[in-house]
Amino acid sequence: MNITTIIELENTEVENMAGGQLVFSEERIDENIVETCVDCFQENGTKEKIDTDDAMQRVFNRLKAEGIIPEEVEEFSYEMPACGQLRKKSETAIDIPQKVILSFMS
Repeated sequence: MNITTIIELENTEVENMAGGQLVFSEERIDENIVETCVDCFQENGTKEKIDTDDAMQRVFNRLKAEGIIPEEVEEFSYEMPACGQLRKKSETAIDIPQKVILSFMS
């Protein structure tokens, strides 16, 4: 039997564990619709970009070190709700979803 564990994290928690800030990009679909996605992370204190996969690996490693994820778990997946979400032009960055989902099987 496989058991899937889901960990829901606030964007700020992910940023703290990854050591960088989320960088969002927008793509205009039409006049009133903009698609917002996480482009990458920006390393704290520098302008250096961190690939999203690398940043999430840092989060995974940190959760393992804290004992939240069992040591024997090697693989994980993640979902950032901001990616692929459509929002109206009038909404602000505050309205961007603030959760990141990390999951693993044991």
